[in-house]
Amino acid sequence: MIAGGARRTLLPLAVAVLCLVLTAGAWAPAARAAPAQGPSSGPVALALDLAPRVVGPGTTELTVTGRLTNQGAVPVRDLGIRAQRGAAVADDGEVDQALVGAISPDPAAVAPPLTPVAAQLDPGDSLPVTLRVPLTALALTAPGVFPVVVEVNGTPGDGPPERVAAKRFLLPVTGLPGRPAAAPRTPTAVSLLYPLTDRPRRLPVPPGAPTLLADDSLAASFAPTGRLGGLVTALTRAAPLGSPAAAATCLAVDADLLETARDMSGGYQVTSPTGPRPGAGAAVAGQWLASVRAAAAGRCVVALPYADADLLATSRGNMSDLTTAARTLGAQRTADLLGVTPVPDTTVPAGGLLDERSLADLAGGGARALVVDGSTLTGGVPAGGVGRFPGAVGGSSPLAVATDPTAARALDRGPDTAAPTGGSTAADGALATQDALAVVALRALAPTPAAAPVLLAPPADWDVDGDAAAALLAGLTDLTGRGLVTPVDAGTLVARAAADPATPAVALGPGDRAAVSDQSSAVLDEIRGVRDDQRDLLAASRQDRAGSPTPAEYVSTLTGALLRSLSAAGRGDPALQQAAATDVAAQMRTLRGLVRVIQPAGTYSLGSSDAPLLLTVENQLPVAVDVTVVLEPTPGVRASPVAVRQVPAFGSYQFQVALDVERAGQFTIDATARTPGGETLGPTARLLLRSTAYGTITVWLTASAAVVLVILASLRVALRVRAARRERRSRRRRRPGTPTDPDPSTTDDRTLQAR
Repeated sequence: MIAGGARRTLLPLAVAVLCLVLTAGAWAPAARAAPAQGPSSGPVALALDLAPRVVGPGTTELTVTGRLTNQGAVPVRDLGIRAQRGAAVADDGEVDQALVGAISPDPAAVAPPLTPVAAQLDPGDSLPVTLRVPLTALALTAPGVFPVVVEVNGTPGDGPPERVAAKRFLLPVTGLPGRPAAAPRTPTAVSLLYPLTDRPRRLPVPPGAPTLLADDSLAASFAPTGRLGGLVTALTRAAPLGSPAAAATCLAVDADLLETARDMSGGYQVTSPTGPRPGAGAAVAGQWLASVRAAAAGRCVVALPYADADLLATSRGNMSDLTTAARTLGAQRTADLLGVTPVPDTTVPAGGLLDERSLADLAGGGARALVVDGSTLTGGVPAGGVGRFPGAVGGSSPLAVATDPTAARALDRGPDTAAPTGGSTAADGALATQDALAVVALRALAPTPAAAPVLLAPPADWDVDGDAAAALLAGLTDLTGRGLVTPVDAGTLVARAAADPATPAVALGPGDRAAVSDQSSAVLDEIRGVRDDQRDLLAASRQDRAGSPTPAEYVSTLTGALLRSLSAAGRGDPALQQAAATDVAAQMRTLRGLVRVIQPAGTYSLGSSDAPLLLTVENQLPVAVDVTVVLEPTPGVRASPVAVRQVPAFGSYQFQVALDVERAGQFTIDATARTPGGETLGPTARLLLRSTAYGTITVWLTASAAVVLVILASLRVALRVRAARRERRSRRRRRPGTPTDPDPSTTDDRTLQAR
């Protein structure tokens, strides 16, 4: 039951101080241990919205609306709500303390009594709540940025009363009622990178197969009520063309996400335990892509590295070509799919983090401007400023466009940091961007306005809904209307700095976060091996005919898969990194396996020792491929080298392999198709070969034996003839006869010779 008529009372100063002491737990630092199970720190979940987001001279009341949900197991009785403020934050250090719940109390602030909400809230039930806070109740004395805690107290079950939920946020106050308006001041330039990205979800598939996603979460995210759908809706609603928010905003788009939406719109499948199943988001994906295309028209657009590739990893893995490909492919695909021209040669590395090696790779690849974490820069550039890396490589000096590190921390809240009973959690839902807006106001309200622009750069996986994004955009418009900020988009920042000879020199420093890739060496080695195989296949490929795909067009699809396997979305998840590398390696094997020696059904029979072996190589790729065939060494068979031949796309070619069979019998020979570079293409074909012909050695041995036989026979005859002659002469000497008488030995010799 909601109590009617909130009680509003201002206590005397002594009572106020006493109440402040009694409620000092409200300002205790929140624990930085395990995050809460739900969106709140206690048994009751609290979702809030706030109006107005910026307090000005015309503001008399703050209105806090929200919903309470009992997510515990017992009823909560006597629920009450109130809002309290702490001391104004003066610098980035105090903002950081406030972001983690360490809020300093302000003795001038009054601790108001609890406003009754409901007598009891049962488990699982929820109810709306509204709290109206007169501005005088906050006891504000000067403009500034103030931490505010909205707390809900109650009695869970049979326990004592306690704080059951709390949310905190920063409230910008630009003026007070009844006070004279502040003197005009130089407005602070403000710029916003508006990310439209998500974790890569496309999985490698064979050419011609339907698009396959790891899950179907994009179907919900693309919907108007989903995260990505809400971001686009908020942009068109809260930052229409011509508005100050539109002038400050530059879309930061991942081309891989755009391609995924395009492919989904034509039908796709999703993995499941029982095998691929049809996806449910084809229609909504097409609608979302059309809405992005419409929203991008006439706006500043920055192309993110394709698939938000981890450029620290590509550099550490000696894959500078992939560093360049991530940048150029992202820009090209974004331009093709959105019909716009992204800010030329401008790169936003994941998290704004670079090291010297990745900086050199980017500069060498033609990057002209790099959006980096402002805390990592040293030199004469304040946070959020623009500098230049002098002579990073080969005389190239890309610009360094620095993001505001404090605003980045306010936008990248991550999981709620909760204290179970005494702390508060960061405001989420519609209030998720309130702290970042407050940081902009802090810069604008500084005694000396910031000379450098405030560049807001939400994380790539910016997990806010459309209401929160719209509130940030509307807040920028509000601050512009108050004369505190002036909008400027990132493209204009880059153009101005490029034309300014006085742009200061900067260098990379340690920063708040380490610029280190956590990809393992084994994963990088596997991906580099796939990259090398891709290069080899690209060198061996040819366009089949006019109008057919070129090798670069076809093989570049694998470049996208390589970059997805290196996505920064996998940081901190070694299992995901290894799985991505394994998937892209499997895709490479599948792709190369489409060029193979056809396995014969039977046995080859050779009738002679030099009969050629006929082998057919099949190519199922849409590009022609230069191929040679290699036979593995086999005892008894010698194969001559096979000349390289071009196998047409979706065709085949019959190779003649010259053989020299050294013996008759049956042989097993392994044959593989290879590129001219010597790399294996498809699987090995095992051939059975039967030969009935004598081999060269057999013929040589037979001929040699015949020659030896002839020589031995001739020698024997010669010896017998010589022996017979000696015998005849010997007989003549022993028995001489008449010359006319026949000589018996002569007769015997003639008879022997006749024989």
